[in-house]
Amino acid sequence: MKLNNIEFLLINNPIRNLIQKHIEIKRLRRLSNLSSNKIVLEIGCGTGNGSKLIKKYFQAKRIYATDLDKRMIDIAKKNNSDDSISFEVQDATKLKYKDNYFDAVFDSGVIHHIPNWKDCLKELQRVLKPKGQLIIEDLSIETFSTTFGKLMKKLLEHPYNSMYKEDEFVEYIKEIGFKILIHKRHLALIRYFIVVAQK
Repeated sequence: MKLNNIEFLLINNPIRNLIQKHIEIKRLRRLSNLSSNKIVLEIGCGTGNGSKLIKKYFQAKRIYATDLDKRMIDIAKKNNSDDSISFEVQDATKLKYKDNYFDAVFDSGVIHHIPNWKDCLKELQRVLKPKGQLIIEDLSIETFSTTFGKLMKKLLEHPYNSMYKEDEFVEYIKEIGFKILIHKRHLALIRYFIVVAQK
């Protein structure tokens, strides 16, 4: 699902970049034991800011960054000069990569946009190597029942009718063969969760 104009503006602003840089990536680095020099995939890469942070904090050897929205990929390419990061328009439910290719897959708030989210998770499981890590920071339908979430629901377009509950998401990850290493719930202005799982 592509972003509407309001969400496009929210993603493309310095505040979002600062949150990623000073809070989100550091939290993910603390929670994951992923070693350096790995080949990783980032789905829903947006402007490419997250890819740069993955490179810096996880010292990835190579990053493949994808987004469904060509506007985002164009911005990411324009803002990036690192040859070890490539940006491509791709659908996270139908990735072009071969089986067992990546050491880790990162998702920073993308899967809740995908109506057929189970297909996405199966695809991420397919492209991950055995023992590869799924590193997720995302939202669930419960997010949109908080006070701030109800306001967000009026402004943003999401597949609310097909969005998962947090527990349903975690159970499905286990059902398709992942071992949950970390599962944390956070409640600030919005409710979100972090999962680190191993294939």
